[in-house]
Amino acid sequence: MNILHGLLYPASYLRRDTMLRLNQVFSKLTLLVPTEEDINLSSPSSNCSMEIEATAPAPLGDRLGWFTGLISNWKSWAEEMGLGEKIPASTLIRAAEGEEESLQEILNTLRGTEVPDPLMDARIFLQLSLDLDRRNDELQTDLDEMAIHEDKLKSILQDPGELTDSKGSPKAPYSPIIEPLLMAKERLRAWALLWQKYTEPGPWPIGESITVKDLVDKAYEALQPREAPVDLLDLVLPLDPNIKPGESDKINNGLTSLIKAISNTTIQNMSENGDIQKLSEEIKESWDKANTNQIPGPTLNLTLYPKRTWKEVFSKAADLELEQEGQNTTATSGWSFFLC
Repeated sequence: MNILHGLLYPASYLRRDTMLRLNQVFSKLTLLVPTEEDINLSSPSSNCSMEIEATAPAPLGDRLGWFTGLISNWKSWAEEMGLGEKIPASTLIRAAEGEEESLQEILNTLRGTEVPDPLMDARIFLQLSLDLDRRNDELQTDLDEMAIHEDKLKSILQDPGELTDSKGSPKAPYSPIIEPLLMAKERLRAWALLWQKYTEPGPWPIGESITVKDLVDKAYEALQPREAPVDLLDLVLPLDPNIKPGESDKINNGLTSLIKAISNTTIQNMSENGDIQKLSEEIKESWDKANTNQIPGPTLNLTLYPKRTWKEVFSKAADLELEQEGQNTTATSGWSFFLC
């Protein structure tokens, strides 16, 4: 069986719902984190069979202590201002984008007279986002567990004569959608600055939530006004995360062959390659057959961006400057998975 290796963006923390869904298809996942301190991010659940690795493309080295001290100072300031201990990062993230004018002055004071560094600012933003995601995820997990215990208690206390539910014991609640990330566009830009330092080949890009897909699609449409993104695959995942279609050899091999075909097809001859459409149809047929009668959950989408490279489309979505180059017909068209 092939190793289906994904690269999640623009989050640096793997939320429980996202992990459960990607675990239904992928066997390995890479996360980009702002510093090497977060390199050992553990899986949020012991039920995950997917290998998860976190990597810091641009480690801070000797400056790590300074960075962690800065983040600590931000949090201390938030607590002193009465913002609460649970999710001060939420306010700090918004403030970092200028919604509170005084915060930039505070940041400048904390940082001293350092020369502005876009990558460092991106790290700060991503670290606060990571902390916020982790805290919100832990809170949601606690609430879900509380709901399960509540259902069990009601079942125990209920009069046996009233037990009419034939569905059996309460099950863990699973969401049919992936919740959008807070400030997705700002995260996309910050994550892209870190991504520019990432050099490992191979992982398949996976955008988290429909909001991220909309941002990338609109970026492509701005680059190609008379073109539209091509939604090549829409694979509806079973709501039950214990059902893992990606473990099927036929689906696993089909996805691998499809991505290989896309990656080996240049922009010039993309429209002439009938294998891509044929492979996608075969995968969809196998997928639907394997998941017959399953309650639908989130969707794993594969989108193509004809005539533009992934670097061009992603840089546009992240509002990053890209050197103007002539049309490279030997390059391959951009593509990305999206979990929605």
